[in-house]
Amino acid sequence: MKTLRKINNIAFYTTLILFITVYLGMLAQIPLGIIQVISAIIITYKMFLKSDYAKKHLTIYWIFTLTELYLFYLEQYHYQSSNDFIELLLMVFFPMAIAIYFKIIMNHITKEYENTRKPNLII
Repeated sequence: MKTLRKINNIAFYTTLILFITVYLGMLAQIPLGIIQVISAIIITYKMFLKSDYAKKHLTIYWIFTLTELYLFYLEQYHYQSSNDFIELLLMVFFPMAIAIYFKIIMNHITKEYENTRKPNLII
C-alpha cells in the first residue's frame, strides 16, 4: 500500500507541476489517470469489505470516474459542441478534482490499512 501511495503521489505532483504549461499538464493526466485507476482497482479489491470508509469513498470515486468517462465520451463522439468551457471542464478540472479526491481517500485508506496491520503490543 505504501508503494501505491508513493507512485500515486509522484504522478499527482508531477502532473500539478506540468500544469505550469497547460498542454503538458493535460498530457500528464493520462498516466496519472491510468495509475489511479489501477491503484483504485487494487485498493477496492483489498479494502472494500474491510473498511466502511473505503467502501463509501471508493464507491463515490468509481461513480465520479465512470460518469466523467461517459461525459467525455458523449462530448467527443456524439455532441461535439464548440463550447470551450465544457471541454475545459471535462479535460482539466473534473479529472484533477477526481485525482485530488482519490489522493485524499488513498492516503486515509493507506493509513487505516497500516494501523490495522501493526500488532498491538501490551506492555
